[in-house]
Amino acid sequence: MKTDRQKGAQAWRRLLLLLLLAAFAWLGLTRRAVVIATLSTLARGQWQWVTLALLLQVLFYLLYAGLYQAAFSAVDIKARLLRLLPLLFSSVFINTVAPSLGASGAVLFVEDAASHGESPARAAAAMVLVPVADATAFSVLLVAGMAYLFYQRSLHAYEVASAVILLLLNLGLTLLLLLGLSRPGALQSLLHWLQQTVNTAWQRLRHRPLLAQGWAERNASDFARAAQAIRDNGRSLLRALGLAGAANLANLASLYALFLAFHQPVAFGVLVAGFAIGVALSLVAITPQGVGVVEGGMALAYTSLGIPGPVAAAVVLGFRGLNVGLPVLAGFLLLRRNRLFARRR
Repeated sequence: MKTDRQKGAQAWRRLLLLLLLAAFAWLGLTRRAVVIATLSTLARGQWQWVTLALLLQVLFYLLYAGLYQAAFSAVDIKARLLRLLPLLFSSVFINTVAPSLGASGAVLFVEDAASHGESPARAAAAMVLVPVADATAFSVLLVAGMAYLFYQRSLHAYEVASAVILLLLNLGLTLLLLLGLSRPGALQSLLHWLQQTVNTAWQRLRHRPLLAQGWAERNASDFARAAQAIRDNGRSLLRALGLAGAANLANLASLYALFLAFHQPVAFGVLVAGFAIGVALSLVAITPQGVGVVEGGMALAYTSLGIPGPVAAAVVLGFRGLNVGLPVLAGFLLLRRNRLFARRR
């Protein structure tokens, strides 16, 4: 028999699910023209290359699920790849309709680990490792892309700003991990100061604090555990870095296949430069998954490097449809399978 607390938790889950469904419906209505344009664009491409681009996106998400698996392994949590893949798609969906710098989707992984009898604290630490490994691997492509744009004298201010913000975020995460390993007390003090500063500024606009009580302690503990996992499980970290690098290459290859689908030759440097701009913008843009911002930024980058405007727009639109649109749809369809929203007896 359910307790009042269990009934209350179930009611909140149902309400959250309804809100997510409503957000998805709103997203579908507001982006209907984009969806139609994307499907029409992909239909105009050579189907063999479009199919290859789609298969490479499947490979990309399999590798990215493997990255989560490696991060869990680093904190001594065992998770099957096929268990993590639906969670990954669901997290893409949630991060699109309820963006919060990836934090919303991370809850799904932590909740799933807890439902399998694993430590939520260790699972949260694994969620720190994933963006660090991904950003570290991507930084190689980012620097190469920026260097090529600089060499071609096609580097714009927004591209430099996006790259700098992304590199600073990665550097910040790395420094927090190092601080968590060497001086966890100092890390907690730093996060506590950050919490107070953010809440003071936020309360001038709203009465309630933005960061809840205990935020600094929880995050300091997560970073400390993640840093400990890196030190004690170097092999898992190397595996995570390798999978992150392979995932980025699969994503890049998918984009290249779409250029071929529209009969547009593209130099490797040009390909990497536009791709790097797109990923950087998707991570720092204020819109969900960088929708609108990424498409415009990538198309502008490719056009400035000699790709015809209509072709650049078609390739970028098709790529974003395969890379974001289809995973969002898959995540929506798989959401009810997630233990956070599944009906509980």
